Amino acid sequence: MARRIGMSTAAITLMVTMQFVGALFGVILGHAAARRAKMPFVVWPGVAARGLIGLLAFARTPIPFLVIACAFNLLVNVGGPAYASIMLTNYSNANRGRLMGNIRILITMVSAICSSAAGFVLVRNEDVVRWLFLVAAVFGVLSSLTFGTIKVRREPELPPEPSGRPAGSGLRLLRGNRPLLLFLGLLFLCAMPDKLAVPLEPIWMVDVLHIGYGEASFFLGSIVSLASVAGYFFWARALKRVNSLALLSLVSLVFAGRFAAMALVHSSSQLLAMSIFSGLANAGWDLVPLFCMIALSDASSFSLAVGLHWTLFGIRGLAGPSIGTFLYSSGALSLNGIFWLIAALLAFGSVAMLVFARRTFPRAPWMRLGRL
Repeated sequence: MARRIGMSTAAITLMVTMQFVGALFGVILGHAAARRAKMPFVVWPGVAARGLIGLLAFARTPIPFLVIACAFNLLVNVGGPAYASIMLTNYSNANRGRLMGNIRILITMVSAICSSAAGFVLVRNEDVVRWLFLVAAVFGVLSSLTFGTIKVRREPELPPEPSGRPAGSGLRLLRGNRPLLLFLGLLFLCAMPDKLAVPLEPIWMVDVLHIGYGEASFFLGSIVSLASVAGYFFWARALKRVNSLALLSLVSLVFAGRFAAMALVHSSSQLLAMSIFSGLANAGWDLVPLFCMIALSDASSFSLAVGLHWTLFGIRGLAGPSIGTFLYSSGALSLNGIFWLIAALLAFGSVAMLVFARRTFPRAPWMRLGRL
C-alpha cells in the first residue's frame, strides 16, 4: 500500500524498521514486567497499536501514512516480554508446545480465510482497502481487550529488586549464564540475515514482479497461512521429542530455503515455493525460540532474559534493513544477489546452532524425531 501511494525506498525502510526501535526497550520492559502484573504490558500497547491501523484509512499521501505506520510499528512489539511470561506461567511444561501450536493454528486459519476474502474484494475494487483498515482496527482493539480478561496463573516467586539499572541487571544475568549468552549470540547470527530484505521485499514484489492485490492475497496470505498451520502442527509436536536448540537449527535452514526460492523467482506465478517455506519458517520462529529461552533460563529471570532477546532483536532489526538498503541502492548487489547472500548466511547459522545444541545438551534427543 505504501509503495502504491508513492512512498520512497528510504521512507519504507524507516517505516518497517520502526518496530525494531520499539524492541530496543525490551530489556527495560522485561525488567519491569518481572516485578509487576504482566497483562497491562500486553493489553494497552496492543490497543494503541491496533487502533492506529484505523487511521491508515484516512492517509492518502506518503507522509501521513508514514507517521501512522511508524507509530503502529513502534508499539506493536512492546508487549513481547510480558506476553512470553504469560505463556510460561499459564501453560504447563508438558502441554505448552501443543497448546500454543493449536492456538496459533486457529489464528492462522482465521487469517487465511480473512486474507482470501480481502483479496477477493480488492481485486474488484482496490479502494475498499481503506475500509479494511477500519475493520482490522476494530477487531484488533477488541482482541487485545479480550486477551486482557485472561487470568495470569502460577506467577513464579519474584526475585529481589536488582540494584542498578535494568541494563546492568541484564549484563549480570548474561555473565552468570554462559549458555544463554552463547545462544543469544548464535540467535543473532541466525535471525540477522533476513532483516536485510525487510525493506526490499515490497520493492521486489511491486517493482519487479508487479504483483497485484489478488496474487498477494493468495500467495502471501492464503498459502502462507496454510503452510503455517502445517508448521505449527509439526514444530509444536517436535518440541516434545527434540531438543529445542536443535529444532531451531532446522527452522533456520527452512528459512534459508525461503530466500533461495525467492532468488529463483522470475514472475509472480512462481511464488508458491517461497510462500510454503515462509509459512513453515514463520511458525518455527514464532514457537521454537521461546522454548529455547525457557530451557536456558529459570522462571524468576525469564522476563528479563526475553527482554534482552527483544533488545537484540531491535538492534539487528535496525542494522539489517539499513545494510540491505545500502547494498541495493549502491548497486553492490542485485536483489537476487542479496537473497542468495541471506540464504547462505542463514544456512551457516543453522550449522552453528546445531553444533551448539550438540555440545550444550549432548544427551538430548537432538536428532531423533520419532513419531510426531
